This record gives sequence, structure tokens and C-alpha cells, in this order.
Amino acid sequence: MPENDQKTSTENWNTALRYIAGRKAAEESLGFLAHISATVQQTPQLKEVVPAVAKACVPFFASAISLGALATHSQLVVQSPTGYSTALEGVRGLLSVNGTEKIVISAHEGLVKQTDPGHLTRLHQWQAESAVALPMTYRGVYGGHLIALRGEGHRRGPISPSDLALISEVADRVAAFNAFVTQTVGSESL
Repeated sequence: MPENDQKTSTENWNTALRYIAGRKAAEESLGFLAHISATVQQTPQLKEVVPAVAKACVPFFASAISLGALATHSQLVVQSPTGYSTALEGVRGLLSVNGTEKIVISAHEGLVKQTDPGHLTRLHQWQAESAVALPMTYRGVYGGHLIALRGEGHRRGPISPSDLALISEVADRVAAFNAFVTQTVGSESL
């Protein structure tokens, strides 16, 4: 009988540790999203908002990020070490070649069905582990794409379904900001 008690105790500890890790990850994600929202709301200059969001994302959430923000920037806003430039350009190229609005490239078990194996192979050749490209459209105002990628050894591992949901929220906040600025500039010129 003591053998069964030891096995049950170990299982209980494993369950408790998984629960704690899950809660910690959820709290960390909510804190990150609150930080992004505060960054959008509290950055004083409109031209500084999107670069501040990009800076907040790297390296905490992604190894590199590219944001299109047509209302405030004529060129892409990129926060990336030089080693990921090829991967960012490559994912941007996949968007145009495939004529699609969204790309998910991840070996995570929850996203493997959404990932083209050829894209994953290319991404690895570009020295990145996972990537996502999301459109930033809000109420009909197009703001470009958010491209986030993670390199090998990123602290959060490959992009997971919960990471995809979180980065979608970041894209939505930047898209809403872009639409707001577009509408504000449009109403001022009338």
C-alpha cells in the first residue's frame, strides 16, 4: 500500500504544479495585454505609439515584430535584432505569394493543423522557429499586417494557440489605434 500512496502523492504534486504554471501564464498574458493597452493610451505622441508597442513586444512576447501602421508611418515599424530580418521579409513574402490575409507557422501541437509544412521548413531555414502574420483591419480601415516571430530558444517556446489569441488582441489594439488616427486626420481636413 505505501507504494500507491507515493504514486498518488506524486500525481497530486504534478497536478498542482501544472495548475500553478497555467495560472502564472494566464496572469502574465493578461498583464502583457494591459501593458499594451496602457502603451497605446498613454504614449503622448501619435507617431510614438506603434514603435512603443513594438518595443513592448520584443523580447517579452516575440523575438521580432513588424507592424504596418499606415496612419502614422509610411514604412513598416520593425523591432528586431538583425538576425531575424530575413525571416520577417520571408513571412511578408509568403503573405503576398499566397494572397492570404493570415499565416500561422508553428510546430506547436495546437497549431500544427493550421501550418503549411513547407512554410515551417522555410521558416527554419530563415533561423526562426514560429511566426504569425495577422491583418490589422478595424471597421473597414486597413492598417497593414502584424508579423511576429519567435526564434529558437525563446522563453515562451513556439507560438501556441493562447499566444495566437494574445497577439490577435495586440493586432486589434494597434488596428483600432490606426483607424482612430485615420478618422481623426480625415475629420480635421474637412
